Amino acid sequence: MLTSTEMYTYKKLGDLKAILRLLRESGFEAYDFSMFHNAPSDEILLADDYVERAKDLRAYADSIGLPCNQTHAPFATAKKGNEEYNDKMRPQIKRAIEISGILGAKVCVVHPCNDYTAEENAEMYREFEPVARRAGVRIGVENMWNHRKDDRTRFAPAACSHHEDFKRHMDLLPADVFVACLDIGHCYLEELDTDAVKMIDTLGDRLQAIHLHDVDFKHDSHMLPFTQKIDYAPIIEAFRRNHYQGDITLEANGAHSKFPVELLPAYAHYAAEVAMYFKRKVLEE
Repeated sequence: MLTSTEMYTYKKLGDLKAILRLLRESGFEAYDFSMFHNAPSDEILLADDYVERAKDLRAYADSIGLPCNQTHAPFATAKKGNEEYNDKMRPQIKRAIEISGILGAKVCVVHPCNDYTAEENAEMYREFEPVARRAGVRIGVENMWNHRKDDRTRFAPAACSHHEDFKRHMDLLPADVFVACLDIGHCYLEELDTDAVKMIDTLGDRLQAIHLHDVDFKHDSHMLPFTQKIDYAPIIEAFRRNHYQGDITLEANGAHSKFPVELLPAYAHYAAEVAMYFKRKVLEE
């Protein structure tokens, strides 16, 4: 079990190697290569020579002892009824999975389409399965959320937002390629009728990755754990009870938003300590 974090938080540093160096010096044991648009990862994802660039980053990460445990493919993966968008995104998702393999990631998170059924998402994922097999990467399926159409301040169900729907998604996908990635904060958004304990108990050994952050139940704010409203004690117990074998990947990219670049090293050290504390509690006998 490794402690990790997404990289988007540290995009103010600009240079990918500088970000990795900071994470290693701060105490993180791995990194999540976050291939969101308008992020530092664009210099690899969107480059014609992406293979060579990915290999160069892998060599640097190996040289400083910071493995890539997880990646994020670009979001949104697909939009229901928008085939022009979907046709544009499919090659990017496939490239992101290929890059994940080069970097040595265990899991590439490919978000389900929020508005697809489990069956529709399974059909979408089947196109990415051969790429994942060639790359030696598992695809992570994440629990999502929607806004209500009549009130954008309130939440509505989406793909995998309820523990039973998440299980339905996973049951339709081969277990040797597809794993569940539980976003803990998403479990606690109001009106989604679930929580992380129900998710963990329902998913069992299909759960192989997590996104750790805190929320106030009203906003998907992605704050540091123990700073908002989530009670982590029963969540930690659920991880222990189910013998969770994945990593601890922090996704607290909302916590840093007003920090000047000079404070990012101090923030990274603190964030790494929080992730390590969570890991120790999960592994505690």
